[in-house]
Amino acid sequence: MHLPLPLIISLAASAFLAGCKEEAENHTVDYFTANPAERAAMLETCELSDRAMDDANCVNARKAAQKTQTQKDREGSDRLFGDPSFN
Repeated sequence: MHLPLPLIISLAASAFLAGCKEEAENHTVDYFTANPAERAAMLETCELSDRAMDDANCVNARKAAQKTQTQKDREGSDRLFGDPSFN
């Protein structure tokens, strides 16, 4: 069986394009900390993704959320108990 050249080219182009995936820009933890709306949107997307553990943006958005929560907890503790003095 001999395949025509245009069919072979079409199949090769299809295989090549199927492997291409537009990658989103990776953002840092600091970016997601400074942009809560972007962080919330990314975390929502990550909840639906099967590969969220492998995605750098999901990991960084999760770390930014933890960092933000820790800072809020620290501020609340300082308001409740005052600034700790360990001098």
